[in-house]
Amino acid sequence: MEPRIDIRHLRAFVAVAEAGSLSAGARSLDVSQPAVSQSLAALEESLNVRLLVRGPGGTSPTAAGAVLLSEARTLIGRFETVLAKVANISPDVGAPLRIAVPAEMTIQPLTDALSKLAASRFRNTVVQLSQLPCPAQLEALRRGTLDLALIRERPTGENLDVALIAEEPLGVLVATEQAHRLRLGTADLRLDDLGSLQWLGFPRSDSPTWHDHMVAVLRNHGIGAGAETADARGQVPEVKLAQLSMGGRFALVPRGYLHCFPSSLLWMPLAGEPLVRRTWAGWPASSRRRDLALLIAAMDGPHRSAVAGGTADGTTETEAVGAR
Repeated sequence: MEPRIDIRHLRAFVAVAEAGSLSAGARSLDVSQPAVSQSLAALEESLNVRLLVRGPGGTSPTAAGAVLLSEARTLIGRFETVLAKVANISPDVGAPLRIAVPAEMTIQPLTDALSKLAASRFRNTVVQLSQLPCPAQLEALRRGTLDLALIRERPTGENLDVALIAEEPLGVLVATEQAHRLRLGTADLRLDDLGSLQWLGFPRSDSPTWHDHMVAVLRNHGIGAGAETADARGQVPEVKLAQLSMGGRFALVPRGYLHCFPSSLLWMPLAGEPLVRRTWAGWPASSRRRDLALLIAAMDGPHRSAVAGGTADGTTETEAVGAR
């Protein structure tokens, strides 16, 4: 019987052999250690030979492993060349990747993923970013004019695949002087302590379900209907920060809303994390775009385990989109 060897097995072997340990090899591939162990076991079983041994200095190739290491590097390089050539004649080449994001999105998951896309064989993919409210994103997905929606409300429908890419506990952003006057501390701050302030929110049309949930939670903590008045100008971060600096208002934002806040404002966590903002990725279930699959897989791993279609368990990027 001929050995059944997958390119993933060779990648795992080369990564561990070069890194000198199983854990370091797994990190270099951005997959789990068990997934790498399974690939190595499958490779050794297929070849019926021991390829790696563990010693005091780490993991090193056996004599057979040393031979395979040189050849595996060549095979992987050739494999990447073939994929790049095929990608250049793919119908997806030249087709922009259309992505919509919600207002005030914490951009780290997306920027990290786009960096990985730019460093991959899909580096020539043209990405078109737009900011759309939730209803418009869903409509664009269903019309086929959007490839990926990053959205505050979980998309539903048999024609859509979904992954949860971020969960962000919201804290309170308030004028520093206001916080001192109200004796708001950074320890055990609760929503009930904010009853004298007005919530600087966002238009309900941006994300109706998420907006209604926030309003309901605020009301349950004694923050009345007047606090839900949304000011569309607050969608621009600089304007929102200026409004907060004048006092009398508070905003609910994650710690990563900005890399740093001006000294005129104070960000404080909320005890018990009563509000957690979720961002979902939604895309057409019929999509076969591998650049989209790579992008979704890159967002899924570091920030949140997949709900559907992810690759946190070490599956290939083509299994993330359209492999059903």
